[in-house]
Amino acid sequence: MLLTCSRYLALVFAIGLGIGETAMNWGYWQYAPLWIVDYMIVGWLLLGYYQTRAGQNINTLLTAWAFTAGVFYIALFVSLDPELKPYINADTVILALMALLLMLSVIGLFTAFKALKL
Repeated sequence: MLLTCSRYLALVFAIGLGIGETAMNWGYWQYAPLWIVDYMIVGWLLLGYYQTRAGQNINTLLTAWAFTAGVFYIALFVSLDPELKPYINADTVILALMALLLMLSVIGLFTAFKALKL
């Protein structure tokens, strides 16, 4: 049950992030490493989803969630740093979405970890 939850959360998360990143940057692509890492997350989560369909290779899904949580942790807290405020243009909606995605990635991480331990 936990693995199924983590898998389908990964699928929905990856598709939503891929569409959201493309829509947000369409016409003006920001500094390449900032959006390339998001597409790496999409690919890694989709790989984790695909490889765990038989209940095996849970480690792939677990590492994808760990990477995702790390990236969104850094993105959120760098955006909240008052000293970097003049250099970062993140409005309230983007900050709320980053916080939501961080929470979802932590949930995915814990569900994959628990599925690995069962």
